[in-house]
Amino acid sequence: MTAAAREAIVERFRRFAAERDLDLFEGALLIAQIADPGEDSAPARKRVEALAARVRQSRQREGTGCEALLRVLFDEEDLRGDTDSYDDPRNSSVVHVLATGRGMPITLSIVVIEVARRASLALFGVGLPGHFVVGGPDLPDGQYLDPFDGGKLYDVQAVIRRVGEIFGKPVELPPEAFLPDSARAILTRVLFNLRRSFEKRGRLEETLTALECAGALVPGDPSVERERGLLLLRLQRTDEAISVLESYVAAARGEDLEAVAKLIAVVRDRAVSGEGAGAASVPHQEKKIFTLARAREVLPRVRQITSEAVGRYDSLGEDPETEEERQGLVREWARQLSTLWSGSGPGSSPHSASRSRDCGSWTSIPAPATTAGNTRSRHWTISTATRRGSPGDCLSNREVSGFRFQVSGRA
Repeated sequence: MTAAAREAIVERFRRFAAERDLDLFEGALLIAQIADPGEDSAPARKRVEALAARVRQSRQREGTGCEALLRVLFDEEDLRGDTDSYDDPRNSSVVHVLATGRGMPITLSIVVIEVARRASLALFGVGLPGHFVVGGPDLPDGQYLDPFDGGKLYDVQAVIRRVGEIFGKPVELPPEAFLPDSARAILTRVLFNLRRSFEKRGRLEETLTALECAGALVPGDPSVERERGLLLLRLQRTDEAISVLESYVAAARGEDLEAVAKLIAVVRDRAVSGEGAGAASVPHQEKKIFTLARAREVLPRVRQITSEAVGRYDSLGEDPETEEERQGLVREWARQLSTLWSGSGPGSSPHSASRSRDCGSWTSIPAPATTAGNTRSRHWTISTATRRGSPGDCLSNREVSGFRFQVSGRA
């Protein structure tokens, strides 16, 4: 997506967000343009109207409105959650959901609510911690519909247990947790989901687009402004970042105000010294040559650390509910390797080594920040030398502690 296209989408969304009563489905269609600019919203509108017409016809023939809705959307259309690529940005698009019948809880719920509305059924969205369901007077009394689970109906206690399963431990939810969410709140949540999906994939410009649209829905929200400022900094748009972060410091109250103020000072100082915004969060460190002899010396310990980490990682399986624990294992693995490298002598620093294409000498290059990235992998490769520009066929490359490590697997 070009910069001009992103600006046009944000401007359209700002005009939409300025309306007093927001149309949930129309807002979701606008968000779909961020998730996938190639999507055409016209077929989605036709599709949702055709589904509503089928619900109306089914209701006239037999059964209640709820029964007709469940029959058409879940028995006939097989609407359900995407468990294979849950956080794919396209799952935040109702256009994609209507075309494929798969999505995440919140976008599936938006489709259900819109089809129901056009079929004269009153339903609403209920945003819960880590999950999203549908409620309303046209469902059986005390029941909530879970579109992600294929349209199953659950009572309050069953929904609470479902949320507990997602978090891996029992939870308690007060009655007010089941109150209807406004269209504004639902669309904001979709945008934050989309923002996380883009950021995870390093698509920072699209991340900023989603964040700016979220800001249009909740103007002046300090947390959105802080995130926008930090993202602008990562994009090296220093002047804009400083302006946004200064506004945040002036208006917000929170434990991180002092830290943000110090960050602004560091960014200004780096800009004056000519080091650039990109270096703001990276202290200057003396570069160190990482020799082949040193690599051979530490490699046995690296193998031991990695073997232990992989064993613990494999024991967790690939259940989405253990994703955070798996990420923690990868972060700890990287930390241990970093410690191993930093103990190599005075002036050492976590730089990774790579062999130059045109010579046999070892050189030192700054290691990028370590992130868990794609941790759904059962194959980790450690090598003491990898030619620059030859990442191989792995899905994720990280350089840590004098070694390039590769994490491969499904996204």
